[in-house]
Amino acid sequence: MRERRRVEGLQEWLYLVIGSALALYLVIGVIAWTWMIFAGVEVPAAFGTVLAAIVGSLAGILSPLRPPGRSEGAPDA
Repeated sequence: MRERRRVEGLQEWLYLVIGSALALYLVIGVIAWTWMIFAGVEVPAAFGTVLAAIVGSLAGILSPLRPPGRSEGAPDA
């Protein structure tokens, strides 16, 4: 039981680190994209795809694995 709590705590920290890194990459990407548009630099074609992948990854890491309010022993209806 203690090891399970330890693994869950480590998993929460890992989610926090990954989510923070993705959010930082997204902010940097949006700033770079805005700068390129205002500076008149041609934005690479795949830049939007990369930002969309970051947004999708961020949404995936922030969404819960289980619906809230259900316990592990609850029978499915």
